[in-house]
Amino acid sequence: MSEDLNCDARKIVSHAICGVDPYSCVHRAVRKEHDSLYIGGMSFDLASYQNIYLVAFGKASVAMSRAIEEILGDKLSEGCAITKYGFAGPLTIVKLMEAGHPIPDENGVIAAKQISSFLGRTGPKDLIFFLISGGGSALLTLPRKGISLQDMVNLTDRLIRIGASIDEINTIRKHLSAVKGGGLAKMAYPSESISLILSDVVGDPLDVIASGPTVPDTSTFEDFQEIVTRYNLNLPPAVQGLLENGLEGVVEDTPKHDDPVFGRCHHFLVGNNSLALIEAEKKAVELGYNTLLLTSSLVGEAREVARVLASIAREERKMSRPLTLPACILAGGETTVKVMGKGKGGRCQEMALSFAIEAHGLEDILFVPMATDGNDGPTDAAGAFADGYTIEKGRNLHLDARAMLGQNDSYNFFRETGDLLITGPTGTNVMDVYVLLVR
Repeated sequence: MSEDLNCDARKIVSHAICGVDPYSCVHRAVRKEHDSLYIGGMSFDLASYQNIYLVAFGKASVAMSRAIEEILGDKLSEGCAITKYGFAGPLTIVKLMEAGHPIPDENGVIAAKQISSFLGRTGPKDLIFFLISGGGSALLTLPRKGISLQDMVNLTDRLIRIGASIDEINTIRKHLSAVKGGGLAKMAYPSESISLILSDVVGDPLDVIASGPTVPDTSTFEDFQEIVTRYNLNLPPAVQGLLENGLEGVVEDTPKHDDPVFGRCHHFLVGNNSLALIEAEKKAVELGYNTLLLTSSLVGEAREVARVLASIAREERKMSRPLTLPACILAGGETTVKVMGKGKGGRCQEMALSFAIEAHGLEDILFVPMATDGNDGPTDAAGAFADGYTIEKGRNLHLDARAMLGQNDSYNFFRETGDLLITGPTGTNVMDVYVLLVR
C-alpha cells in the first residue's frame, strides 16, 4: 500500500471528523449575549424561564453537553446525558450515564426512567434543551407497558441481521417505546423545548434521527405491519398484541403533527454528513487532488455499493475520468449488511473487502470507508484501507478474501493484513464517509 496515499487518506478523514465535532457544531449554532440566546434566526429570553434543564442522548452527548454547559454557565439548572459505553467524558453540571448500543440494555432503561421522572418535575415556565445525536434510539430505551426489554433486543437484533434500513428499524422502535416518536415531547409538555440535533440519517429526517423523540411521528402502526410482512417477522406475543391493538385503534398511535404537545417545541439541525464531506473536500483540494463530492446519501448493500465504487476506480485508473488525475472521490451515507455468516465485521469493513476483490490488480488507488463514530459495527475499528494489492497481501497470509467476505468476516481479514482503521471513539456520529483516491 502506498504510504503517500495512506497518509493523505488519514488527513482527509481526520479533517472530515473535525468538521462535525459536536462541541464545535453546538458553539456554531448557539450564541448567548447577556440574557438572550440566538439559534437559527430565533431568539430566546433566558430571564423569562424559571429553570433551564438539559437532556442529552446519543454518541455525541458528552461534547454537546459540554458546549451547552459553557454557553449557559450558571443559567443551566440541571441535566442528564446518556452515551455509549466508552464514549464518556468529564461534565460539570450534567449527570452522565452509559448504556448499550446498538443493542439496548438495562442501563438504557434505567436512564430513560430517570429522564422520564426528571421531565415529570418540569413546568410551563421551564426551558428544556434536548441534545440529540446518532445512537440515541438504542441508548434511550423505555418499552411501552407490557413490552419487555428482551422483546426489543431480540427484534432489533433480528432487523439488523436481515439488513433492514434504519427507517424500518426506527419505525418499529418508535411503536414499542414510550419515549421515541414524539414521546419525550409528550413527557416535557407544557415546558418549552429546544432540540439541537446531529444527524446520522440519510436526508436528515428529524423523525428518524434517534427515532424522533421530540418531533411529530410520520410512521404508523400500518407501517409497522408492512415491515413485519416484508421481512416475514415472527413477533413475540406481547409485541403482536400491541400491533393488533394499534391497528384496531385500541392503543393510541404515536403523536402526530396536530398534537398540541409540539406547540412549544423548536428543532435545529447543527451537523450532518454533508458537513463532514465538505470539510473532507477542503482537505483533499489542499493536498492537490481534483475532487468530486459524489453524494451524502449513499445506501444499499455494502458489498454491492463497493463494487460500483471499484468500477469508478477502474475508470479513473484507465481513462482518467470523471476526474483528471490525481483524483479524490468522496461520498457519504449508510449501507446495510445482510449477515449470512458467523464472522466479525461492520458495513465499512465489508465495503473495503468487497472493493479490494473487485479492484484487484489496480495500481495507485486507495479506498477508505469509515464510520464517523469510530465503531464500525460491533468492532473496535472505524473501517479499513483497501487497494489493488490487498487480496495478494491476504493470500500471502493464507487468507481467502472471498470466503471471508461470504462469512462476513472482514474484520479478521484486515486485522491479519494490518489494514484496519483504528481511531477510537470520535465523540461524533454522522453516518459513514467514503474516500477513494487515485494517483
